[in-house]
Amino acid sequence: MLEDLFPYFPLLFVAFGALIILRSIKGIIDGKQFVRQAQRVPGVVSDVRTTFVGQGDSLRAAQWPVLTFTTVEGREITTEAATTSDLGIGNETEVLYDPQDPTNAMPADDVGGGGGGYSGIVIGLIAAVIGLAFFAAFSSFSDF
Repeated sequence: MLEDLFPYFPLLFVAFGALIILRSIKGIIDGKQFVRQAQRVPGVVSDVRTTFVGQGDSLRAAQWPVLTFTTVEGREITTEAATTSDLGIGNETEVLYDPQDPTNAMPADDVGGGGGGYSGIVIGLIAAVIGLAFFAAFSSFSDF
C-alpha cells in the first residue's frame, strides 16, 4: 500500500511550492494596495526590537524598528513597524501608515514593490519543479 503511494510523494513539493507562490502573490498584491492607500509622513526610529529566529549556526536576528510619527490629522503615534529594517535608533525616515489603523506602519524605503514576494515566487517555482522532476522520475508516467 505505502509503496503504491511513494511515487506521489514528490507531489507534496509541488503543492508546497504552489502554496508559497500563492502566498507570495497575495503579499505583493496586499503590499501594493497598502502603498496606494497609505499616508506618507516624516518619522523617526525611536527604538529597535530584535527577535531571533532559528538556532545554532542558522540563528538570525531580525530588527523591527519602532517608528514615531505624527499623522496627517495630528495624532502622535509610536508603533513597531510591520516590516524589518536595518534602520537604527535616531534615523529619520518617511513613514507609510494606514489611515484606518495608524499603528500599521512601515518605513517607506522598505516597501520596494514586494521584493520578498518575488523571491517567494522563485522559491515556490523551484520547489514545484523539483517535485515534478522527482514525480516524473519515480512514477510510471516516465515509462512513456
